[in-house]
Amino acid sequence: MVIIDGNGGTPVKRLLVNGPKGGVGKTTLSRNIAVAAALDGHAVATLDLDPQRSLTKWFAKRPDGMVPITHFEAGMSATDIRDALAGIEGFDLLVIDTPPSIEDHPEEFKLLALSSDLIVVPTGQSDDDLDSVRPWMRFVRRYGKNAAFVMNRVKPRTRGFTEAQRKLLGDGRICPVEVPDYEDIQFTAGRGLGLLELKGGKGVEHMAGVWAFVRHELELAR
Repeated sequence: MVIIDGNGGTPVKRLLVNGPKGGVGKTTLSRNIAVAAALDGHAVATLDLDPQRSLTKWFAKRPDGMVPITHFEAGMSATDIRDALAGIEGFDLLVIDTPPSIEDHPEEFKLLALSSDLIVVPTGQSDDDLDSVRPWMRFVRRYGKNAAFVMNRVKPRTRGFTEAQRKLLGDGRICPVEVPDYEDIQFTAGRGLGLLELKGGKGVEHMAGVWAFVRHELELAR
């Protein structure tokens, strides 16, 4: 396990990206937030807890010369999580990507939640997504941690988007910047890049806005 002294001894800020449903963009947000933070000059680490290892596969594709990110992976047992968190030091930010069906790991999630500084729950705007993430956010909020929805892969300026916002606000906070379903986001995923590393990429301002929200919530310097 790699340990570097990148932040002068300040405790690492931990961002937990999670939710009970697959396909809503947990890994997409994890890698793009990590890239945005690194481009801002922060020492960034990522931790992949998903057995599918999508974040790990993305990291393996990163071309030489890209903004530096240090990557870790671990199992989903409580012991594995404790060992991983204890060993990842000397960074400004740790972005933690989690598996779908995380509700099947209540004790492990509790450990992650209590160890995190900010919890984000990605969601689309469909009823299937909302029926999954709304009760999950109510569960997350029981731990008293700073938490927010991030609307991802959405179609803004539609009736369904507005209605989804209204419903989500009944259960928790929403990041004020949503991420539309742009092809460039998937294009960068297959090449080990973040959207902000793609010159002229469509949706850059949206992903940068999500990062600005996360940075403010974690009180990370610009």
